[in-house]
Amino acid sequence: MPLTCVRCGKTGEAPPAHRVPFTPEAKAKVLGSVCSSCWTEWEDMEVKVINEYRLNFLDPEHRAMLQRACLEFLNVPA
Repeated sequence: MPLTCVRCGKTGEAPPAHRVPFTPEAKAKVLGSVCSSCWTEWEDMEVKVINEYRLNFLDPEHRAMLQRACLEFLNVPA
């Protein structure tokens, strides 16, 4: 089902649900408002964020930080 992306403003398909590894609430926001093209851009940026901040996914605070960075990058309200 096509949607209008909040980041780029274009109409497109949502990213595949299995590629969005966040809490159910954040995942629903992303899937309902971001196109797959912008999600692909985030996946490239995600690697940079993880490396820059040396995030450890065993730490819940680090997972939350990555989720916040994602929502901010994609212009999705938290």
